[in-house]
Amino acid sequence: MPRYFFNLNDGQKIIPDLEGTELPDDDSARAHAVQVARELARNRERETRSWRLAVCDAEGTLCFELLFGSMDEVISRLPPVIRFMFEDADDSTASLNKAMEQVRTTLLSYEDREGGDLGSALRCTQRRRLSQR
Repeated sequence: MPRYFFNLNDGQKIIPDLEGTELPDDDSARAHAVQVARELARNRERETRSWRLAVCDAEGTLCFELLFGSMDEVISRLPPVIRFMFEDADDSTASLNKAMEQVRTTLLSYEDREGGDLGSALRCTQRRRLSQR
């Protein structure tokens, strides 16, 4: 069974996983990473939003990275069409916070409209964001 290593990057230092965890496959490793991130972020979500887990195989090859901010309860409940705002948030906390603020603004503007169409509001926001690049 493959061994995966879950190295924590808190933005200031990397805390290596020296033991690793044996898991059947990458999907199991991703599920385990989500569980670890949620446990570490519990009761201090704001502090951990910029943290990430770099998941590597036994040879040290990066399998994937999991950004703790993507586990944010608010973000995880968003429809996929709006999650695109987080896709290009780079490694900085500022970028992630900017993406989160855009999502909140979009959702609040939709709530302010009576009978508004969320799909059209999201497409409008996406077009505006793409034109700003």
